[in-house]
Amino acid sequence: MMDAGAFFPLFAMIPFLFYIAVLVFGIWFAVSLIKTQKEKNQILREISRQLEQSKKDET
Repeated sequence: MMDAGAFFPLFAMIPFLFYIAVLVFGIWFAVSLIKTQKEKNQILREISRQLEQSKKDET
């Protein structure tokens, strides 16, 4: 069995692992938010074109 002294290095790494996890989550969130915003802008651009086209067709 491992004695208690072997676990102390693992406990020292826990804050570092939390920091890495928060950093990775932040990067993932930013990338997914940018991707969602690009899709939203593309949809809005298509709607705008359709409205302009229907406005031109009415006149």
